[in-house]
Amino acid sequence: MDLRKTKRYRLRAFVAFSAAQPNGIVIRDEGYTRDISSSGAFVLTAIPLPPGVTVKLEITLSFLRGEHSGACLRTVGHVVRSEETGFAAVADMGFRMQFPDSRNEDAARNSGGNNGTHEATLPRQRGEREAAASRFAM
Repeated sequence: MDLRKTKRYRLRAFVAFSAAQPNGIVIRDEGYTRDISSSGAFVLTAIPLPPGVTVKLEITLSFLRGEHSGACLRTVGHVVRSEETGFAAVADMGFRMQFPDSRNEDAARNSGGNNGTHEATLPRQRGEREAAASRFAM
């Protein structure tokens, strides 16, 4: 019997994450989602995090066509389950979705900026649009 409150969707998307250990050391790593819901995600990674630890997730969605990055989902949550292949995290306040602005992405790429990701090289108000939401629907 499945007791989950939100529907999960199978999705393989790139994830960058960071978590502070109790000793103060910050772990930064990458992985891929196995599945995602409006309230969290399961992250496949070589470094599973222990349950209870606070984790910052940045999930990059791909466009269906082309090589450009798609929207980015960001959240702060906590790990609820750890397995050999990764961990499940719940988003404490849902996900914040950011959309790249393709004109500024091309300008950043042509000026040598961070592999086409304009966030680090252009101001947010010019470089991307934000949609803050406590939950998102798929």
